[in-house]
Amino acid sequence: MIRAEHAAALPRSRALQSCVLAALAAVMLATRTHSLSNYIHLPDTSLASFFVLGYFVRQPLGFAALFALGFAIDIVVIYVLGGSGFCFTPAYWMLVPAYGVMWGAGRYAAERLGERAVDLLPAAALLVGATVVSQLLSSGGFYFLGGRYPDASLAGFAPRMERYLPAVLIATLVWTGLAAAIWTAVLAVAPDMRRQRQIR
Repeated sequence: MIRAEHAAALPRSRALQSCVLAALAAVMLATRTHSLSNYIHLPDTSLASFFVLGYFVRQPLGFAALFALGFAIDIVVIYVLGGSGFCFTPAYWMLVPAYGVMWGAGRYAAERLGERAVDLLPAAALLVGATVVSQLLSSGGFYFLGGRYPDASLAGFAPRMERYLPAVLIATLVWTGLAAAIWTAVLAVAPDMRRQRQIR
């Protein structure tokens, strides 16, 4: 009986995951390409997107698909639209573990934390910690491995973290908070969606 219920709910669960992935892809297209920059400046959503992805889509294929989209966007922006390629170095691939940390944190939140008010503080702490680690990997990788700074040192890297981390952290918290608010609204209208999220 339980297996039959699980099998019946599985298509709806996959539909939810597909909708989440599609929404995150659309948001990434709007913010990573800066296509709306003539109208409004939207901070990059990448870290928040991978956290949210991990919360809803726990299959590695989902991670690979969203990362591939981000890579494709960067290639088009740099080589087709004439954007700056300064950050596109061999250290670009440090984004894999950087985004992987966010995705893994999202998975951990989905599996170990609840969706009650009491869970907000540990979830926020997890998000902040993952963002700091992710920024260390991406920014540190670019600084030490990208070849742009031949005299790279810890003393030179520290001010970069101090300069960029606060904005990245705020953007990640805001975007993830927006996603949480949308999910709360969805559950208010369709409470059974919570069970669909939990099915794997």
